[in-house]
Amino acid sequence: MVISMAAVGFAAAPAAAANTGTVGGDANFTNGGSYYAGQEIGLAIPNSTTSPTADQFEIRTYDSADNNIGTVADGFVLDDDRNATIDTSDLDGDYVVVNANNRNEVILFNNSDGVATGVTTNSNDYDTGSFQVSPQSLTMNFEDDSTGNDGSAATTTLEVDSNRPQWDLIVSSSGLDQDELNNIFDDAYTTNTSDGDLEDEELLLEDVTDGDVDTNFTDIDTGEYEFTFEVADTDAEDTASINVTDTGDGEVNIEEGSLTQQQGDIVEFTVVSDGAADEGTVVIGDEEDFGYQANVSITDFGDDDEITLAFNTYTAGLGIDETVSVVDTDDEDDAIEFSASADEETIDGILASGDYDISSASFATGNDDQDAADTLSSSDDVATMFLEEPTTEGVQVWTASNDNADEVTSADEDEQISTLSSAIENDLITQSEAVAYDDVSIHQISASGLEGALEAASSGATVGTTTLGAADNPADQLEFLATTNVSNTLNGDTAVEIRVEETRSSAGPNQDLRVLNLSKTSNFDVVVDEENDEYYLIFDTADAGFDNGDVADDEDVSFDVEFTVQDQRLLNPEDDVEQDEFEDSYTTVSTPFSINERTASFDQDPYNVSNAAGQTVTGSTNAAPGTEFSVRARSDTGTQPSFVKTQDEVTVAADGTWSAEFDFSDTTVDNEYTVSIQQLGLSETEEVDGTVVEEVQSPATFTVSELNPQDVTATVGDALTITATVENTGEQEATQTVEFRVGGDAVASQDVTLAGGNSTTVEFADVPTDSLSAGEYEHGVFTDDDSQTATLTLEAADGSDGSDGSDGSDGSDGSDGSDGSDGSDGSDGSDGSDGSDGSDGSDGQTDDGTPGFGALVALVALIAAALLATRRND
Repeated sequence: MVISMAAVGFAAAPAAAANTGTVGGDANFTNGGSYYAGQEIGLAIPNSTTSPTADQFEIRTYDSADNNIGTVADGFVLDDDRNATIDTSDLDGDYVVVNANNRNEVILFNNSDGVATGVTTNSNDYDTGSFQVSPQSLTMNFEDDSTGNDGSAATTTLEVDSNRPQWDLIVSSSGLDQDELNNIFDDAYTTNTSDGDLEDEELLLEDVTDGDVDTNFTDIDTGEYEFTFEVADTDAEDTASINVTDTGDGEVNIEEGSLTQQQGDIVEFTVVSDGAADEGTVVIGDEEDFGYQANVSITDFGDDDEITLAFNTYTAGLGIDETVSVVDTDDEDDAIEFSASADEETIDGILASGDYDISSASFATGNDDQDAADTLSSSDDVATMFLEEPTTEGVQVWTASNDNADEVTSADEDEQISTLSSAIENDLITQSEAVAYDDVSIHQISASGLEGALEAASSGATVGTTTLGAADNPADQLEFLATTNVSNTLNGDTAVEIRVEETRSSAGPNQDLRVLNLSKTSNFDVVVDEENDEYYLIFDTADAGFDNGDVADDEDVSFDVEFTVQDQRLLNPEDDVEQDEFEDSYTTVSTPFSINERTASFDQDPYNVSNAAGQTVTGSTNAAPGTEFSVRARSDTGTQPSFVKTQDEVTVAADGTWSAEFDFSDTTVDNEYTVSIQQLGLSETEEVDGTVVEEVQSPATFTVSELNPQDVTATVGDALTITATVENTGEQEATQTVEFRVGGDAVASQDVTLAGGNSTTVEFADVPTDSLSAGEYEHGVFTDDDSQTATLTLEAADGSDGSDGSDGSDGSDGSDGSDGSDGSDGSDGSDGSDGSDGSDGSDGQTDDGTPGFGALVALVALIAAALLATRRND
């Protein structure tokens, strides 16, 4: 320990006087103070502090756990002004200052001026006079092993880490003078070159804190430099090294080697500076080689040394400023200059499909044309842009609850697609052409080439006689394209058409067809998936506006959805094309869609429960998955005590089912009640009666077994007879429709009623196969709950009989079709054995399988002819 005895203004005073001067050191001594090893602590002990007056003092270790004063760490003697400065270089731990003549007498410093205020000999008060000394940690590192010496390449990060909140730092490096050090660090810290304690090649950095700071090595000579960092008032120090290299002129490169996009879409690519180049030039295309050229001057690469550009292939050649733009980033310094006038009318129509060069270089003289020419002849980098013809793939319909749809549309724009995908993966948004009234319909349009036109709809620029929109969101952009003729000179059609039109079968004869009108549809949204060329048109079916009358909540209305691309610039017809021929080139995709009355039902009627907790009521609905509603059970009039039980937040599952649980433990057997569905938006209340019973019977479940025949081979035209056993394994009686299906289609059905535990054999007799082609089919018997299936193999009928069927067009000859059994009479065709011809064609199909059936058909034909003749005579 070093004890400094220099006088620092503690004036001589009477024995009882307090010190009125200023103590020295890096910090004043105070009770409870925390110091860093190496700091010099100034203190003063007036002569009245101890009795008798003491001049010699000791610094002893202190254990606060048991208030124990330990061994001597060091001692000091006051100077003539009763001051002392303590060097803490060798201290580490908790200490107290004691009278050397009375080691149980701890000196107290209750003020912040470093002047002693008294003493204590009470061990319980020793803690109030203690102080702590800890080593200061210091770690200094350059983030990069090397740095340039020009432009942004000369900037690198210095990482600073310490356990001290703030301190001053002395920095030096062999080969660097004070001015050079100042240039490196003055952007990061307040620097001091005039401190009297500094050497000529040292710099003081003031108020240093933890964290990362930028350093700048502009104009520093190349070489390896080791920096020494010393804390000004402690023992802490560290070194950090970095290699300075010659930056040179710098380069501008394109991060992507190749890019593929469709005509009309937007191509994004990132231009990167190596750090030395603050500016540069990018040339898209080459007038001589590709017939198109766009010059872009990059005036600032920003803090990240890179900039992402968006090139609109739809507006290329139109002279619109927004043809090349900067993709939104957090770096506000990114900046470019794009000369729209140079781009104007350089091509006739949309940019052709094919490949184009994108060249980059660091040329930035201010002469844009010369910089572009130099970039083409001496580029730093060249990427290739491939443009393909756009496609219109399809449209499909999804359904969602309002809450789940809001999760998507209210998300940040860059998170909407991920939110939508997550909802689909979790069955919260499901694919369905039938959407319940007041649910949200999502129309997914798959089409490439639209991105640029949508973006142009927000530019407000004028193209020819058309002023593009200033829409600031995808919904307004799509509505603009659907209501505006952007480029069509051959006709007045809009750029795209979104047509949701009622079907004739839905509207009925002589009725106007309802057609969706987006301008009448409130709060519709559009979510764009640029990466996959998907556009999601989202609207609440209750808010949909239609020409010729809106849809009511109790209607079932069917529509045809069509999306058509009809923009002349995007379709790019030949110069001499006629209007009709041009309109034939429109690309249209379609799908059916319906808005249906919102419905719900219970799985049982009546719906009985027992007087216990955990009673479950289930049902189904056509409302979208995730829809929440309430189910209420209310006791009937006269039930005492009466009760009302409500289950809120019942949620529709992905398959349309729902479940509500109730506690009926406080009810009595034979209590009657009504269960109703609430807050689901039904046009009529759905309810079912029930009774509290001692034990609830399990619901009916119809199982299928003993299918006969199972795997079977037959000939097309054969009649099949199928049997199976249907058993009700539940306890409640029920009626279900049992179907025989072939290839997924029901070809026969019958209603079956079974009490609990009962079974029956169902038979489907003489099922025809005439309408089926030869091949393999899944066939089986199906109930609402179960099925059993097998394979049906149909072989082609033997068509050798009556091969000459060309004469069979006269249906009246079918009466002798019975002779077709041996085929010998078929040569003259009078037997009509070729079923493909005329009304007697069926004879040829059945002669080999069902004798006499042709004669029956012929007879029916004769009767029909007679009736027709009679009608005509009338």
